[in-house]
Amino acid sequence: MTSYSSSKVNRLGSVFLVASTLCALCAADTLTNQPPWAEAQLQGPPTRYAVDVEHYRFRATCDVGNPSFYPVPQDTVTRETYLRCLEAQNPAEIARNPNRGMDGPRVFMPVLVKYMQTGDAAWADACIAMLKAFHAEMQNQVAERKWFWQFEHPPALVPLYRKYLLQGGAMKPDADWFREMWLYYCRNLHVWDTEPVEWRGGCHRSMPEAYVKGRAAAWYPDIPEAAHWKRYSELVFDDFWKVKDVGQNDAHYMMMPFIILAWAADQWTGDDRVYTDPGMKRLWDRLMVEVSPDGAVIPYGPNAGWNSTADSRIAMLERIAAKTGDGRYRFVAHKLLNYLRYQSPEFNRDTYRPDGSSSWLISLAWLFADDSVKPVQPDAGSLWNKRVETARVPLTDKNLTERLLGNADPRTNHGHICCGWFLTGKEWPDKLVLRSGWSPGELFALVELHPTSFPANPGGIMGLDRWGAPFTQIAASKGATVENRALIENIGHTAKLRLHPDPIRINEMWDGRPPDIRSEVTYFKDTPQATFARVRVQNTDGLPVTYEREFVFVKNRFLATREIVTFEESFKARVAPLWNTHNIGPQIGSHWANTFIQAPIDDNGNRSLKTPPADLLVWFAPRADCRLQIVDRLESDPRTESCPNQVRYLWEGTPAVGEKLVFTQVYYPHPPYRSRTSSNNPGSKGAYANELQATAHASGIKVVCDNKEASILRLEMETDRVEWVVFNPESKPLKLDSFETSEPYAYVGNSQ
Repeated sequence: MTSYSSSKVNRLGSVFLVASTLCALCAADTLTNQPPWAEAQLQGPPTRYAVDVEHYRFRATCDVGNPSFYPVPQDTVTRETYLRCLEAQNPAEIARNPNRGMDGPRVFMPVLVKYMQTGDAAWADACIAMLKAFHAEMQNQVAERKWFWQFEHPPALVPLYRKYLLQGGAMKPDADWFREMWLYYCRNLHVWDTEPVEWRGGCHRSMPEAYVKGRAAAWYPDIPEAAHWKRYSELVFDDFWKVKDVGQNDAHYMMMPFIILAWAADQWTGDDRVYTDPGMKRLWDRLMVEVSPDGAVIPYGPNAGWNSTADSRIAMLERIAAKTGDGRYRFVAHKLLNYLRYQSPEFNRDTYRPDGSSSWLISLAWLFADDSVKPVQPDAGSLWNKRVETARVPLTDKNLTERLLGNADPRTNHGHICCGWFLTGKEWPDKLVLRSGWSPGELFALVELHPTSFPANPGGIMGLDRWGAPFTQIAASKGATVENRALIENIGHTAKLRLHPDPIRINEMWDGRPPDIRSEVTYFKDTPQATFARVRVQNTDGLPVTYEREFVFVKNRFLATREIVTFEESFKARVAPLWNTHNIGPQIGSHWANTFIQAPIDDNGNRSLKTPPADLLVWFAPRADCRLQIVDRLESDPRTESCPNQVRYLWEGTPAVGEKLVFTQVYYPHPPYRSRTSSNNPGSKGAYANELQATAHASGIKVVCDNKEASILRLEMETDRVEWVVFNPESKPLKLDSFETSEPYAYVGNSQ
């Protein structure tokens, strides 16, 4: 229980009283003659950035009501909106060239929409010509290389062309040209671009392959493969249905199995179970709850960049809303569309022309959207969810197929486990979603919890957004990258790695067993003012340590966290809480730095996107045994080009068994500040408006107590507005002059 009074707080009293005044280290920067950045160490080339002056043009304000600062539209979305977006792509021009090769079904989706909208046979004729050209390109590839691999779009889209062309009367069910084309596709598809076929498991390659062969068996029961393909299709669907989850824990590959599930499952099964079964809700909700209040998709895991696959989610959420009648999915789909419009290279508020690569997905949104389902705002609180654990096993061990999935195909090049991914059925935490609400510009964070994803970053902050501005972006990578969580390194190479005890498991590099990382959420409480959470991770990166991270998410204010590393063996270690970003500075102190993302990166590092200008203070509670480092991570890892700079607070030593290290941080979004001159004469010196601006608000944070038992921070980020954050995981009674608490976590704020 927490109680409050109005007297000013200036000392700590508790049952474990630690005599403490405001930490002297906090004032170190101002008590010496050194500049505040003097203790920061530069790691890597001396790269410097010239920041666009427009970053500062709003003069220390972040106003989402100002369309110049926050241009993300908030327009009502209907099917007509999607059609308007497609008309802007000039479908008539697309229809003039049906020779689009294997990409034809994707490119021609706006043409199919025009046929369904108008009933004009000319649009249908163009679609049929495209499908025949698609067939010709398949034949060319087989002549040159024995097979083709394109499994991503054709399996879901070509059956839709068939469905709507039949519906409009443009073709007959027994059309010879379509039969020949579809059977040729099924007989020559090799989804891994290798000899083996008919992969098993609920994976992003096996599911499309099984679906297309199942459709062929249903449409053409006279073919010699009909009975086998029907059985194969059923087996793969059952592989998925047993666990009702997908192996991909990322913002890219995950969309591929979802494509088949969202757009084709009713044809696959003959009913709507995939949309309406209660066990499927966690998948569809996953598409929704991960979206920011501004309508952005936060990248995590292997990804193509900022906001990638947002267009896929629009079409999927419209489909699920239409099938379930749940307006929450439409609400989020419309958020996504408005943000996608904002990120279009040709955006202004009066145009509806998203990037052309999104057209096929906007087409699907039009085909599936149901305007009778009214958008409803989802729950505005924070949450954490679960997903099924994925174990990676050898690809080609047929004994494993039989043991794990059953009904293994005895033929050598058939029936292997796709991607070597097997879903164990065990649920682990998935994501911690820290949400202030769904209104434009509200503070939002997405935290990874899952222990078997790759990169494995349980406890890592995948995204933090305010006013529509992202403050970090994870690398678009596979393998290990430490993303906004404590770096823990075995620099003496003496600690024995803790590998998973299951001998059939292999790591993501295919060369040994994976680390035995385990995670759990040990505390969660959401209140109107703040969200409090704690996650516990065993064997982080396979090391003999327990890593805990505590979160105090103060809604529409800031995020405070504590990272506790407990050593279960003694080894020479390097430990550092860290933050990955684009720009660091200009304000830098001995234990804090200002940061910001100049422009989020999309399209696998090939395109810069837009962002409102906003900065983030990254503040580490001062420790005498740590030093601030500014790291160019691109020097050692080219995969980090989307977010190449890092600020970290480094500790090195050889801790004893049982020793705990505690690192406390505050992440505070704020408007950008720059030092201004009063004159353009030579010798004129610049100055910030006040100390808070000069330190990016770091001077407003004071440490009352920061140790293994508890951390208490006093924050005065605005003049005369005092806020308190309490980390008290052992729930010991704390008594201060203005409040007392025995809660494990607390936030106390007063109005201005």
